[in-house]
Amino acid sequence: MNQLKKRLPLCLLLLLMVALLVGCGEENPYAVNDSEDFTVSIRFDANGGSFTTTDTPAIVDSYNITDLPVNGEGKVEIPLLAPNDKTRKDACTAAKDGYFLAGWYAQRTENADGTYAYAEPWDFANNRVKVDPNGTYTASEPVLTLYAGWAPEFTVEYYDRADGSLIGEYAFSPASGMEIQIPAWSEETGALEMFKFPKRAGYTLETVSYDSEGLQTVDTETVLHPAVLDSASATVTGGTLKLYTTWREGEWYRITSAEQFADNFNPQGCYDILADLDFTEENWPTALMHGNFSGKINGNGHTISNITLTQTDNSRLQTGLFGNLTEEASIRDITFDNVELTIKGGARVAGASFGLLAGTVSADTQLDAVAITNSRLLIHSRCYFAFDDYAIGLLCGTGTAPVDNSGIVCTATGDNPEKVNITVADSMVTVEFLTE
Repeated sequence: MNQLKKRLPLCLLLLLMVALLVGCGEENPYAVNDSEDFTVSIRFDANGGSFTTTDTPAIVDSYNITDLPVNGEGKVEIPLLAPNDKTRKDACTAAKDGYFLAGWYAQRTENADGTYAYAEPWDFANNRVKVDPNGTYTASEPVLTLYAGWAPEFTVEYYDRADGSLIGEYAFSPASGMEIQIPAWSEETGALEMFKFPKRAGYTLETVSYDSEGLQTVDTETVLHPAVLDSASATVTGGTLKLYTTWREGEWYRITSAEQFADNFNPQGCYDILADLDFTEENWPTALMHGNFSGKINGNGHTISNITLTQTDNSRLQTGLFGNLTEEASIRDITFDNVELTIKGGARVAGASFGLLAGTVSADTQLDAVAITNSRLLIHSRCYFAFDDYAIGLLCGTGTAPVDNSGIVCTATGDNPEKVNITVADSMVTVEFLTE
């Protein structure tokens, strides 16, 4: 009895080592196994899939049971290792497009539609293959074939509530988790992180609901997919979750800090300002100062303050808080406070437009409840306009802006401010540089 107790762990170790000798993807593993007396074989059938590391439809584990212990029933018990068991020499993962592995099954029955029904799931922790130690076996005739049981991936379908159209789909295996993350606003960028939700160019997601009427709104950070897998038969119920969405025109950001706005500025972006923004430690975006802005800013009554701008580049022909407000641009319900724009690089500039609000304001630009307070437009004494086809305005050089300009003063600055004669009439600025 003592000898048996000592021998049993060694035999089990030998058994596992033998199982590892058969690598995934052997062209003819049966011949090799027979030659080494590994005659009791177990076949893993990928069942329409393949083993990803080898691209083969089946693998075989074979055993030499000569020295293995016999149980009380007179049988040799063989514990099996799953193909992807990490203790294998060459672990293999079975895969099939559009499906996930529900388990390995000893019984497979073909249905009338060509699909399969599965039974007798194999429990690798507890199940054992039992064979007669005195039986005659050949590796080419497996004592057991285990079939990969494939279940269709769980899906999430996303619909547009406006017209009921399918706008996206996401398929996944339950191994990756059953929770679907609902889009959330990023604290870093202010943009809406969509996760697995579809993106729509030019639009921002507004609401998500479980029903097409929008009566059951999703108000949680995640949604649990309702699919249920019956592992005993590899069947799935409730495999598709339908979510219904509404969208807001424009690619919107929610901004709560100057840093957030400066680091993630988009000339076509739409911005909900949710806090006062202080630019004392941040630079106003250069692309905004000189470029075209065709987006939207909803200030929600907040103030953007302490912005310092300097025009030094003669190639930049439009300068202000905004270079050019296009006909699509909209700015509303916002105050700009303590803004300072210095025009310093005007030498030989032709066709330039400068203004504290914008270089150019298009006729269809929407400006509503916009205020500018405690701000300065400065003309540097080193600046010189060799041509007279430039335009400087308190608010804008070209176009008109329905904004009160009483909060803006225009003065000279630099080494010799007394040599700059400034005249302001009807919000437009005329500059004369005195040479004497």
